[in-house]
Amino acid sequence: PSPYTFPPERRRWRWCSASWYLNRLKEDDEACAAALQDAHIFLFHRLSPLLQPNGKGTFTPRTTDVQSILERLGSDQTLLKESVLIGCSEQKQAQFCLDVGDLDRATVEEEFKGKFIDLRKAFFLLREAEAPLVAKGQALLRWHQTSRFCSATGQPTTSNQAGSQRVCSSNGIVYYPKMSPVVIVLVSDGKRCLLGRQPSFPPGLYSALAGFCDMGQTSSLTFPLSARPPTCTCSL
Repeated sequence: PSPYTFPPERRRWRWCSASWYLNRLKEDDEACAAALQDAHIFLFHRLSPLLQPNGKGTFTPRTTDVQSILERLGSDQTLLKESVLIGCSEQKQAQFCLDVGDLDRATVEEEFKGKFIDLRKAFFLLREAEAPLVAKGQALLRWHQTSRFCSATGQPTTSNQAGSQRVCSSNGIVYYPKMSPVVIVLVSDGKRCLLGRQPSFPPGLYSALAGFCDMGQTSSLTFPLSARPPTCTCSL
């Protein structure tokens, strides 16, 4: 039967069970490495996710398929170990992400029969359940790429198997992924909405207004600042 036919209590239990399993993988390197051997992998190329050529969501091959193609492309097999855990299904099927930016983009697309697309554009093509995983995957991959060295000692940091933390090889300082809180505001007069666009946006693209929430700043203070962006062109 479809998972949506189960009573709410049953579905909540399955969700909780999957969450506990995900936390276990983050804390147990051996269990996480074992889960990687039979996982689905969200592929990225320089932070652009791999989508199906028909524009119907992501293409998430299994680990064995990725490993086989990497071998054909002559890639170092240690690349697969750089996969980062981003989630798991209710059936406890682990989901990882991996950036293959060092490989030729066109060749990888041909091998996987997919297309790497800029994340901002990809969001319009993703299924509802995929969007959070793709966003999380890109954020974690970016964090790993920019956190390879300890800010206190300058020494290299190493990631745990799940990619949920990095540790300084010199003094053991543990680093965790950081978040930048953002407030998104939809300004309306009841009939119309105020939208904005930046010079970098493609033609015809507008968005709701948004701004970062500074340290110690409440949402009530962030709202008016976000509604008066200095670098946006606004339109009703």
